[in-house]
Amino acid sequence: MRNIPVDITNLSFLVAGEPEPKIMDRDTGEVKKDAEGRDLYTIPLLPRPNDDRRNPVIVVTFPSVDYPKIQEGTQVRPVGLAAFYWQMNGRAGMGFRCEAIRPAIEGKAS
Repeated sequence: MRNIPVDITNLSFLVAGEPEPKIMDRDTGEVKKDAEGRDLYTIPLLPRPNDDRRNPVIVVTFPSVDYPKIQEGTQVRPVGLAAFYWQMNGRAGMGFRCEAIRPAIEGKAS
C-alpha cells in the first residue's frame, strides 16, 4: 500500500460527525491499533472548498492515546494527511489517514 501525501495548504476542514473507534473484531469490540500501540479512530471531515457535490465528506483514520473529544462543526487541521488505495474481498476504494487531528490555527496569514 502506498500513501500519497495530500496538500492541504488551501483547504480548511470542518468536523462532520463524531470520532469513532476503528473496530478490529466486531465480536469482542477490540479497537485496531497503529504500530506504536495507539488506538485508531475515524472522523468524517468536510474539506472546504469542495467541488465534489456527490461525496463532499471524507473519512480520515488517525491514532490517539485517549478517546478524542472533537465536536461536530469544529474547524480542524489533519496533520500529515495522506490518501491510499485499498482492495479487499472484491471491494476497493480510496482511504485517508493522518498522523493527528489538531485545531485549526486562527488568523492564518495569506
